[in-house]
Amino acid sequence: MLRSSSPALLVGVAVTLALAVGLLLDTNGVHALPTGGDPDAPGQQIAPQEEEKEPEANLPFLFAVFIITWAAFFAYLFFTARRQREMQREIEALKAVLSEREANGPAGSGAREE
Repeated sequence: MLRSSSPALLVGVAVTLALAVGLLLDTNGVHALPTGGDPDAPGQQIAPQEEEKEPEANLPFLFAVFIITWAAFFAYLFFTARRQREMQREIEALKAVLSEREANGPAGSGAREE
């Protein structure tokens, strides 16, 4: 059944989703060297890439992690609730079997005569 592999499947889906969102939100990409010379030549300097210093630039990543975390949490709640319902059904079945045995008397022991 899927029960034993559910946590591993959930983790795999979460990691895959995180990677996909990370790739989709990557706006920097790969930058080419500036044209007009060899970067190893003496006297040539490559201007460092300006990084965005604004905190708002990281908001898409924050929201992506936020959504992935809540999705994983609700998936965990779903699987836990489902397993709890299954266990409750098993407990009810066991109670029914025990009450039936008690009603029929102990099996294998005859009536004692004194």
